[in-house]
Amino acid sequence: MYDFMQSNNLSVENLIMWFKLTLIRNGFGPARIIKLLNYYFNDLEKIFNLSNSDLFQSGLMTKDMISNFEKLKNANNDNFYQLIEVCKMNDINIIPLLDSRYPQKLKIIPNPPLTLYVKGNLNLLQPNMPKIAIVGTREPSIKAKTKAYEEAKILSNNNITIISGGALGIDTAAYEGVLDSENKQAIIVLGAGILHPYPPENKNLFDEIVKNNGLLISENTPSFTGTKISYVQRNRITSGLANFLYLIAASATGGGFQQAKIAYNQRRPIFVPELTENILPNDGIKRAINEFAAKEIKSSEIILQQISNQPAFKKHLQERLC
Repeated sequence: MYDFMQSNNLSVENLIMWFKLTLIRNGFGPARIIKLLNYYFNDLEKIFNLSNSDLFQSGLMTKDMISNFEKLKNANNDNFYQLIEVCKMNDINIIPLLDSRYPQKLKIIPNPPLTLYVKGNLNLLQPNMPKIAIVGTREPSIKAKTKAYEEAKILSNNNITIISGGALGIDTAAYEGVLDSENKQAIIVLGAGILHPYPPENKNLFDEIVKNNGLLISENTPSFTGTKISYVQRNRITSGLANFLYLIAASATGGGFQQAKIAYNQRRPIFVPELTENILPNDGIKRAINEFAAKEIKSSEIILQQISNQPAFKKHLQERLC
């Protein structure tokens, strides 16, 4: 069950303050929130007790933001209590950006998610756990699905956590490879809320991932049903959590290619299969090579070599071999 004492000693009241702070509109986004938290040492009560004059003089809130904040302070808390209760009942952890468990890699991406809703093995969020995002088209060739399955299985057997978005196609094939591995650890980044996993065809797959020490993660409240925008926005989390991105197959303008673009802007190294393997569709792979410096590799062994050369991961990989 959710334990507020694990969340930087955040009480229910503090968590409600956090929700209200994140609901301020008129341009009060993650960058301003992070600056405000840093300036007041993550002290939510102090921030809520600041006068309007102090807030304005901080340079982090306009008069419109302050007016919106005043309304939120006085708003009824019933919906927030209900949200917290839903999370408790469904073993969903609430991880605000100021929580010590919040992944450091996500904090430094553009527009980081303010709140994470997480179900499953929280240890997978630890920075010493190497992670690879395996992504690609929803309409892969049989050869592409086989490639995603085999590479995910190899990486998982070497104690690498696999991240993807849970879509049909390459994502699904990668998760099937994980479940057939010894390690079985994976992270599924959802575009909807945890209580509304999409696509519904993959619900059993998602359940198996969680049962096998995997993790479901979303920036959306558990009952959120998802929108086109939310499914696009989750891509920044998929690659943001990862150390590398492995794009298996993609069309020139599809979601896999767009994910590679996001990873490139986040400074995540991108790997793709060698073009000579003829893993189709590969128009997006060709673009990723030309535009995002994606590196062609014959197998995931190349990725494993790069990971093993990073001091932060050596102990973790050695423990797997013992």
